[in-house]
Amino acid sequence: MIKKLIFRADGSSTTGLGHLYRLFSLVEIVKDTLNFTFLTHENSTCSVIPKAYNKVIIPKEINIEDEPGWLAVNFPPKGYIIIADGYQFMSSYQKQIKEKGYSLIYIDDLAKEHMYADVVINHSPYIQEKHYNKEAYTKLALGTQYALLRPLFLKEAKKNKTIKTIDCAFVCFGGADPFNLSQKAVEALLQIPSFKNIHVVLGRAYKHKEIFDLEEKHSDKIKTYRNLSEEYLIKTMQQCNFGIAPASTILYELSCVRMPIFSGFYVDNQELIYKGFLNNEAIYKGENMKYYQVSDFVKNIGVILKQHKFNSQIEAQKVLFDNKIASRHLNLIKETMLTIGVLCSGGLGLDTLSKIAKDYTIEFVLTDNNSDGIIDFAIRNNIPFFAGNPRKGKGFSFIKDYCVDVIASINYLFLIEEDIINHSNVLTFNIHGSLLPKYRGRTPHVWAIINGEDKAGITAHIIDTGCDTGKIIHQIETPIEDEDTGAIMLKKYAKAYYPLIKKVLSNLTSNQLNLTIQNEDDATYFGKRTPADGEINWNWTKEDIRNWVRAQANPYPGSFTFYNNQKVIIDKVSFSEEKTSSKQDNGEIIQHEPNLVVKTKNGAINLDIIRTENCTFTLGKMFGNENRK
Repeated sequence: MIKKLIFRADGSSTTGLGHLYRLFSLVEIVKDTLNFTFLTHENSTCSVIPKAYNKVIIPKEINIEDEPGWLAVNFPPKGYIIIADGYQFMSSYQKQIKEKGYSLIYIDDLAKEHMYADVVINHSPYIQEKHYNKEAYTKLALGTQYALLRPLFLKEAKKNKTIKTIDCAFVCFGGADPFNLSQKAVEALLQIPSFKNIHVVLGRAYKHKEIFDLEEKHSDKIKTYRNLSEEYLIKTMQQCNFGIAPASTILYELSCVRMPIFSGFYVDNQELIYKGFLNNEAIYKGENMKYYQVSDFVKNIGVILKQHKFNSQIEAQKVLFDNKIASRHLNLIKETMLTIGVLCSGGLGLDTLSKIAKDYTIEFVLTDNNSDGIIDFAIRNNIPFFAGNPRKGKGFSFIKDYCVDVIASINYLFLIEEDIINHSNVLTFNIHGSLLPKYRGRTPHVWAIINGEDKAGITAHIIDTGCDTGKIIHQIETPIEDEDTGAIMLKKYAKAYYPLIKKVLSNLTSNQLNLTIQNEDDATYFGKRTPADGEINWNWTKEDIRNWVRAQANPYPGSFTFYNNQKVIIDKVSFSEEKTSSKQDNGEIIQHEPNLVVKTKNGAINLDIIRTENCTFTLGKMFGNENRK
């Protein structure tokens, strides 16, 4: 990949350190794979940022309004993707970042702002797409399948656990704990005899003193901790079989270790996370804890202990946190980093191009002079484009200064030369409208219908110097139904083109591309068709004629014949029950009312839909075969 990452977050004892720590979890997933810089403001508590990170400090005089401009000066937009976590990165900030030319991933937990980011990650199990206002191109990565968790917790989530007894509690309200809920929860646990030990993890900004007096008085039961490493935090949790925590990052971490958890919320950004966990029956109901007293904790914990149904909650936690979270994040980032050049023509090319543009960065487009829709799309979206024949170096001279990971060819009119094929850093591929190696060449879906195939499909394949001969990446099979025309098949293809491209790119970023060499013994090739090629040969069988007609039916130029030297275009035929005799010639009109019926080699067909002007058909007259033998 070409682009580098900028991780952007702030945190202090005043504002809390949650955004920093949450972003650290993402850094840990990618740090051994991708190049990155960790960017924070001078006002942040920089000492908590791991020393191994490449850290850059934003000067104190740069405010949030000026930051996009400062970034553009110091980090060229074409070379970086920004991953930002923090409430200050609102709509106006995101919009400026995009206008500067950056790709942006935003980590959110409120779903309140209009989103301009390319990707929004919200790991709340409650949030759905309907909760967001966003740009059409913005991709949403929602739910606990995108949980932002440190590596050891992701590893812990893979383990199985069963709870038989509850006698050791874990308490953590993080940060400054402004309502001193840690103290109140511990006092409540002391009133419940079944709890033998209480482990309390306090945030860096915790200022209350009373809990330490409690620890001294009940040193046989209570132990407090601060500044625990990831490893020791897990070890502390593993000693416990009951948790009390708000719906914040600590709840996610407790759920990975697996235990019954009593949870609630005391600030706005926790409420939706709380609702999601509650709806999934992964926690016990605590609701708004802001005004909780000791008696509220005693009452609710007492109700929980009477239930004796703890493992169903643990199973719910297991469902929320699977073993693919880390790879999912890494692939999401890699997909955002991909830069693509697109070669495309026609309506199918435009439809697919517009879908690619919503998910990926398109550096350039090559098209033909007649694809006005593609040209207009490129102009409206400020995508550099070249229209015309790319051969003899014309296309390459246009793209040579654009650095792309992938070149994708979609319904492109031209064969491309080696200079363009070799220009991508990783992959140059084409989507071809057949199940290769069969039906190489032009309009393969039309030829498949003509030849009476019952299935066709599309193939993603590497582009080499041959015609549709490169290694196969993936195929999607499409049935050819009895009434399908060439145009109907193309509509079916249109629905499958982007999913196939998406699969190729997803497999590429996850290193799962499987290439298959085409078997030349199975290969067939069909050349370019023109409207003049559509004439019907009435000496064919009725089945062959029917396939010939439907393959080229309206809006295609159509199959045609001649009557009294006048061209007649036929868009639909069907088999007729009208009897034929050996005395009749193929192409002879054997019925003209109420509909036209024509003799073929092995029976008769109805001419159901025709295009002609001022033709009066006469029984016994012939449709001509002037150009067919």
